[in-house]
Amino acid sequence: MRRIIVVITLVLISLQTSYAQEVSTDRLKLLFENPNKVWWVRHYKGLVNDMHDVKLVLGFNGEVYHGYITYLRSQARFQLYGKAGAPFKLYEIDKSGKVSGILRGSLSPQSLQANWHNYQNTVGVSMHLVKATPDDSELTKSGHNKWTKNYEGNYMGKTTRLLLQHHAEGEYKGYFYIAHENKTYHVEGTQQSGEDRVYLHLMNAKNEKKARLECRDMGASRVDCTLRNDEGVFSSQLTKQQTVNTQGVELMDYTIVMDVTYPNIKGQDSFNAIVYQQYDKWLKKNRVQTAKAKRKIKENPDNRITIRTYGWYDIEYLSSKYVSLRLNYVDNWSDYEEIVWTYDLENQKTVQPEELFLPDSGYAEFVRNYISDALKKQPDYKDEDYSKWVEKENFEFFSLRHEGINFSTKYNPIYGTRNVTVPYYKLRPYLKKMIY
Repeated sequence: MRRIIVVITLVLISLQTSYAQEVSTDRLKLLFENPNKVWWVRHYKGLVNDMHDVKLVLGFNGEVYHGYITYLRSQARFQLYGKAGAPFKLYEIDKSGKVSGILRGSLSPQSLQANWHNYQNTVGVSMHLVKATPDDSELTKSGHNKWTKNYEGNYMGKTTRLLLQHHAEGEYKGYFYIAHENKTYHVEGTQQSGEDRVYLHLMNAKNEKKARLECRDMGASRVDCTLRNDEGVFSSQLTKQQTVNTQGVELMDYTIVMDVTYPNIKGQDSFNAIVYQQYDKWLKKNRVQTAKAKRKIKENPDNRITIRTYGWYDIEYLSSKYVSLRLNYVDNWSDYEEIVWTYDLENQKTVQPEELFLPDSGYAEFVRNYISDALKKQPDYKDEDYSKWVEKENFEFFSLRHEGINFSTKYNPIYGTRNVTVPYYKLRPYLKKMIY
């Protein structure tokens, strides 16, 4: 640690004079005691948390590393210092000369993969960077590598549907409908680095793993999949039917990390406008709150990334006629927020409950009783605190499924979101029309 303090003292003047400028190879070499003995200088560029553009320049003389890391959107810059050896570790140093964070990971001439955490080890993010040219400061379009796709295939002689969302690097979630069971499973899974397969687990209402779906070339127009469940092993080719693009806004500096993603459907300007208006409303409120927080918080290691705010979306149903969407917001200063709605893509309007159900039909009481009976069959219901909470919930949100209408609660910090799907054949006496 004494060695680190000495290095920080020696480079403090360089830190204070270089923030507004691009860091050239010659400038970086001046951080070393003998610039002529620097073995190499490398430039990297990539994303933090798969959202935030960052570039990094690093030099090495056989004993120590010196470098700079710059967050491109905010232009916040930090100096880096580390010693040779394994595991690879760099100290992040702020402009006052204090250690504000630590990077641990792996380094090669082609890439830098690391996990960053603040000095108190209370906040962490992932970094995935690749070799870049010194002048590459182009901003990545937020959400460019994220999407939601709707696929159709054949299983047990009937159509099956996979609605899959790529929401983070190597991470997927969505819904898999099996027609011969008339049942929708929640799916979640990962794609390991360097592999061409995505491994998805099918989860039932009890959050139990019931099957595994292995897919090659996920994201392509045609995807080869293998389903493994109690009925055996089945291969099928899924064909893409629809794509929902992802757009986003992000910012990361000394005290703030903020990112928000939202969906955009080609040719659905009315839907896109409604979604954007909702996010814009949240962003305006968010910016007011972050500005207030920044005026009160000093830039020192204790406050490194203490203002955190996120927004993201989940598409729960998608067809040529309807889309069911859940918007999620979480930040430091308010309760978890979520908005759930179903949109009629053909008639370009939000679907209201009174448009689905016959008036004075008693559907609300029927749905409530159906949900209550379904919840009592789940293992969690044996927990007295849980059963008291869930019985009080009115399951105010609804979204579509291929087999019925899904009713869900607001998010609870302990129990999360709970939902129950009421099949269409049970709802038929109460519906104005069949919407599936």
